[in-house]
Amino acid sequence: MVAEDFLQDPQVRRWLDGVEPAWTLLTFDSLRALRQEPSASQAAIRISNYLSADEIAGSALARNTFILLRQAIERGGLSLTATGNLSRAVVAEMCKLIEWPGYDQTDAFRLHKVINEPDFLPLHIVRLLAEAAQLVRTQRGKLVATPLGKSMLSEARQGSLQAILFHLAFWHVDIGYFGRGLLGSWSQADTGVVLWSLSVCGNDTAFKGLTTPCRHAGQILRRSPASSPSADPLFHRAP
Repeated sequence: MVAEDFLQDPQVRRWLDGVEPAWTLLTFDSLRALRQEPSASQAAIRISNYLSADEIAGSALARNTFILLRQAIERGGLSLTATGNLSRAVVAEMCKLIEWPGYDQTDAFRLHKVINEPDFLPLHIVRLLAEAAQLVRTQRGKLVATPLGKSMLSEARQGSLQAILFHLAFWHVDIGYFGRGLLGSWSQADTGVVLWSLSVCGNDTAFKGLTTPCRHAGQILRRSPASSPSADPLFHRAP
């Protein structure tokens, strides 16, 4: 656990405003382990690579990435602008195909005369993450699916897509860009701590399948497989 005098500090108590966060239950070694990026040697957090078809369908990020890949394949590539964004014509078509929980296109576009890719944030994040995952690439002015991207459409590979995108979004992509720089890179350095805290004090059902039990400081905290395919890494809130 954190040092007892930490929670007695007047400044800390004012900041917490009567709330005792779950992370205060962690030992220092546990806290440090959870702040490490998941890898073969850093197993405090393990991201499931074996989600079912229903779980993948419940993820807006994975579901819309599949839409982007299929469109890129079926149309022989998607036209790009000089800046590397999808063209307005492509964006207009994708607006008909892409849906995102809680995202109202009418409200989001009410001040826009034309819709560019960055204006349609769900499409923008999907395209950027797909490129970061090397599922798509630029070729002669078009966005085309790579061999890896095409392989992800196979039944054998589909279950791993969410893990790939989740890992990139929380540990590699600058998510501060999507927050317009208001929160910097938060919470990427503390993603593991946030996930652990949610798993022990939140609704376990909401995190089913995301991670296997957390192991840190020689102690195994056995939770039900914790993951939410629908908890997509697009927005974050300040603590």
